[in-house]
Amino acid sequence: MKYRKKIFFLIIHKKVLLYLLICSLISVLLFIGIRFQMKKNISVIGGSATAIDKLFSKEPVEVKGRIAIIIDDFGNAGNGTKEMTEINRPLTCAVIPFLPYSKQDAELAHNGGHEVIIHIPMEPHIGNPKWLGEKGITTRLSLEQIQEIVREAIEEVPYAVGVNNHMGSKATEDKRIIAAVVTVLKERSMYIVDSKTSMYSVIREVAEEHEVPILERAIFLDNEKNIPAIKKQLKLLGEVALKEGSAIAIGHVGPEGGKITVIAIKEMIPVLEKMGIKIVPVSQLINHK
Repeated sequence: MKYRKKIFFLIIHKKVLLYLLICSLISVLLFIGIRFQMKKNISVIGGSATAIDKLFSKEPVEVKGRIAIIIDDFGNAGNGTKEMTEINRPLTCAVIPFLPYSKQDAELAHNGGHEVIIHIPMEPHIGNPKWLGEKGITTRLSLEQIQEIVREAIEEVPYAVGVNNHMGSKATEDKRIIAAVVTVLKERSMYIVDSKTSMYSVIREVAEEHEVPILERAIFLDNEKNIPAIKKQLKLLGEVALKEGSAIAIGHVGPEGGKITVIAIKEMIPVLEKMGIKIVPVSQLINHK
């Protein structure tokens, strides 16, 4: 009888130990899960986006307006380039052609799920001609020379589906120059975005004459290079989109923006989406016109 009781207690003891072991294992797994979720949330706010971020990210259920954010000055591997391409919403990355990192930055943007366009250097009224590089578009060039530069730029920047102007306050006022550019774009079924560096730009007029899709920049994000100012501009962008249905902003990598612009965009994503704003590539705004 004593022997049976001993066996019985041993069995009970083992079952209790097994139960405690299972409970401990469940607790550990729950703890790991909570830590993982916290880490993911922190990453979305201030760190680099990951594949997990994209899987769990939320967008507005009811879309009230659409915005496209063009980021200029890719091609130099400048400040914030990698971080910008890790943002888990579709940006439109404007790559300056004929630079050491033009192809690499275009690949990086494409692999990050972003749209690629060409940021074509064009002659300004005021500025150092060297800023245009060896193949900038100036008013002294012939029609054939301009078209050749545009064709070379398209070959130079993989995945490009459109263009916008880099500087260009003088060139964008010249119908001859813009006609030469949009003629090539029409051949390649590409769109153009007017960065609006001149209030006298003829890009819209000429593009429409040639039946080339045209959109215009509404907001510059990082003229003031601090996070609160950039966030204010992003909120203004959202308000314009709510009123007009869509809106385009331009920000920068490199010294004109870079990592501070990255941080501001990341912090404003949930704010914009709560407003009912959806971030889309520029090409989707053309389709919704």
